[in-house]
Amino acid sequence: MADQRAPTGPVGPIDIRSELRKVERMPRWGRVQGNAWDRASRFIYQVDDLDTLRRETKCTAARMNLPLWDFGCYVIRRWYNFHTHQVALDIILEHARTRSESDSFHHTIDFYLDDESFDLKLTGLPRGFGRALAYARAHPAELAHWLYANQSKQGRFHAANRLFVVLHDAVDPARTWELRRDFDRLEQTLHAFLDRPDPVRVEFTDEHGKRHQPLAGVVFCTRET
Repeated sequence: MADQRAPTGPVGPIDIRSELRKVERMPRWGRVQGNAWDRASRFIYQVDDLDTLRRETKCTAARMNLPLWDFGCYVIRRWYNFHTHQVALDIILEHARTRSESDSFHHTIDFYLDDESFDLKLTGLPRGFGRALAYARAHPAELAHWLYANQSKQGRFHAANRLFVVLHDAVDPARTWELRRDFDRLEQTLHAFLDRPDPVRVEFTDEHGKRHQPLAGVVFCTRET
């Protein structure tokens, strides 16, 4: 399936995968992700190319009196993470056992696998987990439990079924972010899981003491040589 978004002008549709490959480095967030700058950078959802993204970032920073460098770092991370997530979701939906959620704004469902709903989450192997990759591979339920228990709170918290795609570059951990756009590797990894899915049942208690028991798929997309 060609991964092209809607036309953005007279030049025709943009190949989002090519645009994502143009990102040369990934800056730090620089601040905790929050609602104010999320609202200011909503344009990331409609922008498919880097040149337009840069123009929109500069215009918004000037209009809202935001620090251009810090806001620019924030914008590129949000844009990159959102669009690589969407490409990964497209790859999942190419598989015969999956179907899409009709509401593209649904908070907790991205797709259905054999009629079981799942949210898609791409994440690096968390440092806070405190275990090496080999241990995480051998104990996916423990890792999934950690990810649920330590996820963002407030509006980003939910306890629905999730497919965690755990990214890790063992050769150079600082380049783990690049695995989000290693689309061939993602396709191979995701389709292998979807061919023979083996989600685990996770039990955890949220900050309000409520017990949850979601299903979690854990897929490792790694570079080790």
